[in-house]
Amino acid sequence: MTISQLITYYSKLLKSSSPVLDVELLLSQALNQSKEYLYTYPEKKLTASQLSKFKKLFARRLKGEPIAYIQGHKEFYGLNFKVTKNVLIPRPETEQLVEEALRFSKEHKILSLVEIGVGSGAVIISLAKNLPKAEFIGTDISDKAIAVAKKNAKFHKVKIHFFQGNLLKPLTEIINFQFLISNYIIAANLPYLDRKEKNLLPSSDTKGIKFEPKLAWDGGPDGLKYFREFFNQLHKYKLQPAAIFLEIGHNQAAKIIKLAKMSLPKYKTSVKNDLCGFDRLVIIYKQTAK
Repeated sequence: MTISQLITYYSKLLKSSSPVLDVELLLSQALNQSKEYLYTYPEKKLTASQLSKFKKLFARRLKGEPIAYIQGHKEFYGLNFKVTKNVLIPRPETEQLVEEALRFSKEHKILSLVEIGVGSGAVIISLAKNLPKAEFIGTDISDKAIAVAKKNAKFHKVKIHFFQGNLLKPLTEIINFQFLISNYIIAANLPYLDRKEKNLLPSSDTKGIKFEPKLAWDGGPDGLKYFREFFNQLHKYKLQPAAIFLEIGHNQAAKIIKLAKMSLPKYKTSVKNDLCGFDRLVIIYKQTAK
């Protein structure tokens, strides 16, 4: 079959939200050519080795494996990030977390930014690319995720201090920890899905979630396990950032605000909706900040 025929035939076999695009991306990968190449030479036939490579890639997608894992990378906030099965695939919805953290940081001249649970590093690296004068710290409980984030930081030529450990605890082990006392924010996209709602992860196919690390999305029976621990640690370590930016599940805002009020009673809170109208971010900030 020609390239055009392959796209038509295989896209009909694929049950995904974007079957034609998926086949185009897999064909581009098999041919080591751009997507534009496919439409410049629609009558071109694949060699036997190219066709074999495409079929192997397609078989993986047919089983539900996300395109990002098959290709080994994912675009986020206009940047390209290496992804492996040790990290959650960055979602476009999470770009809102970056936008809000950037806006606040520029308005309040934030000196330091901390991300808890960096995964691939997409959020903190996107922040670092846009705030070249600030200092950045990222933590993750997974050493394999930290390894991926370090590679992405090196690729994008940004300086970030990464620490392996549980949520906020690594911050207390930093020698110059005192610099955090003044002007910093915390951003986090913690695991927030409960086990009944694992298919509601934004921008994911129903089958795709089983390929992603459970540690990165499983928020316990009610989805709030790590938020409770986060706020408990915040209180225990007496951390008082200028603001905290949390990505949340669609029905968690009220519960997370309640947790925040117990640990930071003098802080204000606001909720931001995503493009679908669902609650997506909780922002917790000092009374003096707006």
